[in-house]
Amino acid sequence: MREHKRLDNIKKEYMNIEIPENLDFVVDKALNKNKKTSNRKIIKYISTAAACFAIVVATVNFSPTVADALEDIPVVDNIINVITFKNYRINEEGVDVSIKVPHIDGLEDKELQYKMNSEFEKQGKEIYNQYLDEISRLKAENKKGNESFSSWYEIKNENKDVISLVVYNYSSSGSSNTERTFYNIDKNTKTALTLEGMFAGTDYIDAISANIKEQMRNRMKTENTAFYFVDTEDGFKSIDKNQDFYINADGEIVICFDKYEVAPGSQGVSEFTIPSSVTDKLLK
Repeated sequence: MREHKRLDNIKKEYMNIEIPENLDFVVDKALNKNKKTSNRKIIKYISTAAACFAIVVATVNFSPTVADALEDIPVVDNIINVITFKNYRINEEGVDVSIKVPHIDGLEDKELQYKMNSEFEKQGKEIYNQYLDEISRLKAENKKGNESFSSWYEIKNENKDVISLVVYNYSSSGSSNTERTFYNIDKNTKTALTLEGMFAGTDYIDAISANIKEQMRNRMKTENTAFYFVDTEDGFKSIDKNQDFYINADGEIVICFDKYEVAPGSQGVSEFTIPSSVTDKLLK
């Protein structure tokens, strides 16, 4: 019963949290609190650890049945859990909304953990209330809408060293758009990773940007439908110092761009896997 009661207490306490106003987007890029520890070791071990180590990640909506089932799960210390803390759902007046709010538990940096969870909940509530207002307006005007919104998260990679989490926001009303927010957590220090924190100096910007341009050119040569904004006056020049990214199962950094950012909208979002031969020599 101890784990069951703990989860109930967490839920009650968290539901009563007053969300701070003007919380910086993406939690100040996760507070830029990146420990200058074995980033090279993290990347090296990621490539082989996935098959050997498993961390339990619970995804529940706190229904009594699922919560009761958690009683049989043994308590394991010092792990990071990601759960679906709340699921907002609306389907009225032609407006279809589904919002899954993640919650992270187990970070050593409690300030980072609190701010991340507060940001998740704040954004979920704001979007939910926005669509409730829209439905009220449609009802008052005796109209039907034609729009949908979905928010969900995906664990791109998890092993003993790193967890990479992506939150997706998809909206459709005539045209569609998907926005992504990336979170990468170092499980050893239990803090957030950014590119700026992982690499020494700024050489990584030029090195990674050059590799991306090379990949763009190669794709346009070999793929009939591929086109990128490169080698033009207004084309892609370089990544941002804290460009969106995640770490894949092979331990490689995957640089991510939103729709329209480096290619026509018809190609959707763009991702480029950076070989370890490029990044290994740049890590701290």
